[in-house]
Amino acid sequence: MSKVKSRTAITDISAAGSVAAEGAEGDPAMTSRRTLIQAAGAALLASSIAAFERAHGLTGHGYAYLKDHEGQDVTVYSNVHDGEGEIAIKYFRFEGTLPPDLMLIYDILPGGSEGVHTHNIGDEEMGSYDEFYYILAGEGVMEIAGELVPVRPGDHVVTPNGVAHGIANTSLTTNLKVYLTCLERT
Repeated sequence: MSKVKSRTAITDISAAGSVAAEGAEGDPAMTSRRTLIQAAGAALLASSIAAFERAHGLTGHGYAYLKDHEGQDVTVYSNVHDGEGEIAIKYFRFEGTLPPDLMLIYDILPGGSEGVHTHNIGDEEMGSYDEFYYILAGEGVMEIAGELVPVRPGDHVVTPNGVAHGIANTSLTTNLKVYLTCLERT
């Protein structure tokens, strides 16, 4: 059975644990219920503060937030996964935080597409991903496991690892914008 790779940071709470082990006046036999509760509370507080700091980008980065713009870090690719035309792909920056495996925006030109492809565990070339497509603008069609699925703004489509999929812009005049998150499977 495959699992989604987890990236969990663990806070070191050994100092709080040693307070509980020593008890009153450093005597292990004198460990009181109050001391244990205080140690558990201190550990929980330390863990909560660390989680809040991680969630808000306040640790080890020297900044409180990171602002990115649509036009930054964009690369134009032709024939993505043997699809048609060009796709401008905006990659999100994370600056030392724990990102998902891939987070990007596809800006698919009229008539363009990401070709049908499959991600499988152990596939060095394609990678092993569950992909989450959220349609921001435009209209298109996804081919998923041989079925054609129309997509429009507000649609969210999940393509699990092992399922053939691709997306095409069906408009002749407007771009198809897709927010794509990919989680690696192991």
